[in-house]
Amino acid sequence: MSETGTKPTAVQFGAGNIGRGFTAQLFYESGLQVVFVDVVESVIGTLNSEGRYTIRIVGPGARDVPIAGIRAVSGLDRARVAEEIAACAVACTAVGAGALRHIAASIAAGLAMRLERNGTPLNILVCENLHEAGATLRSLVAERLPDDRRDAVLSRTGFAQAVVSRMVPLQPVEPEEPLMIRVEEYKRLPIDARALVAGMPAIVGVEPVANFEAHEARKLFTHNCAHATLGYLGWLAGLRYGHQALGDDGVRSTLDRVLDETGQALMRHYGFGPDEHRAHVSDLLRRFANVELGDTCYRLARDPLRKLAPHDRLVGAARLCEAERVEPSALASVIGAALHFDAAEDASAVELQRKIASDGLEATLQTVCGIETGESLGGLVTSAYERARHR
Repeated sequence: MSETGTKPTAVQFGAGNIGRGFTAQLFYESGLQVVFVDVVESVIGTLNSEGRYTIRIVGPGARDVPIAGIRAVSGLDRARVAEEIAACAVACTAVGAGALRHIAASIAAGLAMRLERNGTPLNILVCENLHEAGATLRSLVAERLPDDRRDAVLSRTGFAQAVVSRMVPLQPVEPEEPLMIRVEEYKRLPIDARALVAGMPAIVGVEPVANFEAHEARKLFTHNCAHATLGYLGWLAGLRYGHQALGDDGVRSTLDRVLDETGQALMRHYGFGPDEHRAHVSDLLRRFANVELGDTCYRLARDPLRKLAPHDRLVGAARLCEAERVEPSALASVIGAALHFDAAEDASAVELQRKIASDGLEATLQTVCGIETGESLGGLVTSAYERARHR
């Protein structure tokens, strides 16, 4: 039993960058004992033997944040995980969208056990990079609940999706502190208020919002879109780091135009106030300039097949602009640049270039981006692609 064994617990599925580097801090600072669930035995063993680790805030607000009194259980031990779910005050997932199905059975078993013991409600914060991740996890858990208890369990469980915006870059190897993780200071976590059930404890940084779709769209079409812009334009310009791309006059000029286009569309569609949105963008750019994060253009650009998908950060933003009668000319320039991303170490980039070489640009735009060359956006992107080719 740890020294904090009498505290209410927060069960954190995933002891990676977000679980260990973000949400655990929020739970710890709220007076909860963090119980990690992971499948990497070395991580589980170190978490249990040390009982603590350090979050290192870098850049503005730099400091070390000790996270103490922690423990961990193996995600392969479903009985133990179920016991933790049955007794905890709140749960959270940060395992990767593809792994949700692997934790659903343990969650279902724990919720059924919770119903039998006391029936207290439980909220699960779903911190996954997946549209409607909360609904997805709810469905996966529902499939694994007994028919006679399914409705009773689900009515007492909230699956609240979150918008994760803390930046956690690639981590340097620290042999002396293997659990230490470097992050930025930002620690706000908007969650879907409509998905919550009664009994949610007050948690530092967690902000239940009613218009969750608006916050989710703004993360994708402002934060993620801007990061992609820095990544692809910075890569073409031969720059290594995102902060260098931000400081490049040519890249910055296009980025400002991109943010103006998406900002107009987001304000028209979701009703964000101009002053509030400008303040949001200004804060975001300040955070992007954090040299200590060491975010590379390669990391910001990698996996172009996903980032160029029809509803993702670039093409999706352009479609929102079109719907709100904003011409996405700057966004088209970034899409054109992204089509040139050719990092040999990124399988997605290699496949993109193979498609363009074998199928041609027109077919690739259709299959990857859902863009027809005969439409307005197709014309803008094709022109941008050709301009980028001759840079």
